[in-house]
Amino acid sequence: MEFDITNIESTEDLAKAVVNKFFPQQMTGPEKAEYQLKLQEILKARESVIIETQKSIIVAEMRQSDSYTKRARPTLVYAGLFFIFMVHIIFPMLAFCTKAQVPELVLPPEFWWAWSGVCGIWIIGRSAEQITTEKNTGATGQLINVITGKKK
Repeated sequence: MEFDITNIESTEDLAKAVVNKFFPQQMTGPEKAEYQLKLQEILKARESVIIETQKSIIVAEMRQSDSYTKRARPTLVYAGLFFIFMVHIIFPMLAFCTKAQVPELVLPPEFWWAWSGVCGIWIIGRSAEQITTEKNTGATGQLINVITGKKK
């Protein structure tokens, strides 16, 4: 028995899919609707608990006294820039000035994947934060405020 949840967008859709797939076919429409409503309530409660837990973790991280945790992503970005600068500028210049044979240094593809991923996510997150801070409207602005710990 296969249960495809790729097109489910809300708790209502999930509850309806579960009721239609797993509950007996001989159930009447009102019975299915009753079970669907109960299942929706359970799913919404679960979703609320997950969101509140994630929010409390993020808020606790932002309030902790170790400010490095707040700077971890920028540190990765700047460390990556440092490595790029060393490998592509400083080492070639030193090799040119000293006329020494220096082995060719290449940053591995894993570095580029990880560094560009971190940079991309950081840039998108900061841009979304700035846009919603400027507009500060709607649920998105409230969500960003909760995540970043900003008060209105």
